[in-house]
Amino acid sequence: MRSEPWELVRKASEILGRAKDDCQCHPGMVGELREVISELEEALSGDEPTAGEVLRILGHELKSPVAAIVSLLSAVEVGHVKNPENTLKMVGRARKRAEELLPLVTDVMELGNLSSTDASSLNESVSMTSVCRGVHELLELMFAEKDISFSLSVPDGEPYLPVRGRESFLRRVVQNLCVNAFKYNKPGGSISLRVFQKNSSVVVEVEDSGVGIPEADLPHVFSFLYRGRQAKRNPDGGLGLGLSMVKQIVEVHGGNISVSSTEGEGTTVTVRLPLCRGCVTD
Repeated sequence: MRSEPWELVRKASEILGRAKDDCQCHPGMVGELREVISELEEALSGDEPTAGEVLRILGHELKSPVAAIVSLLSAVEVGHVKNPENTLKMVGRARKRAEELLPLVTDVMELGNLSSTDASSLNESVSMTSVCRGVHELLELMFAEKDISFSLSVPDGEPYLPVRGRESFLRRVVQNLCVNAFKYNKPGGSISLRVFQKNSSVVVEVEDSGVGIPEADLPHVFSFLYRGRQAKRNPDGGLGLGLSMVKQIVEVHGGNISVSSTEGEGTTVTVRLPLCRGCVTD
């Protein structure tokens, strides 16, 4: 069973404490310390959390808004709020906190659905040109209100660029990547959404001029519940489910996803999906 990181840190502290008390570090202590450091590196480098860690993280995320909702509604129920106008305000605040839970609950449910999705059920003919244009139309105004330019590039003649899959899933991929590019962008920044054919693949690229991803975080950005340094600094950074879900959707469609980034300069995420040459295009 893997040890918890905090338990290993405490164990290392105890070893160092013994060395301090003895005013020297015996060879046996050095061996113990090396073993603990090795275990700690393994515990901290794991991409996938244990089931217990998942439950603790989800519980932590749910506890605060649920407690706030209970507190607000209890105040109304027991009559602490006398003024009808204030009552409406309290109920409105409770509703707002409840709405904060919806994206988390939706993500968890969709991840569960994805894990049981049979690739043979993904049998729609989906135009990635239409998917990207739809996402661009949906988000362009919202991005512009925050002074972020959002451009769309499609091949001349707007070819269908068909893939075999489920349109709602593929729209979720493109939308999630664009929203992430927006969350981690800078005032006056830009986002470019591109879709094109390359050999036997349909390629979707989302490039931004944002804060970028630290090099140490790059290998883990698609890992389940992983939140890099930039995500932890950003109040809208989410729980770390979005990119994991994106990767699962892409892979269940037979594709792959990659990311390149320079911290402080921006990020480009590239999705490659198999071109469906036999799909109906009208």
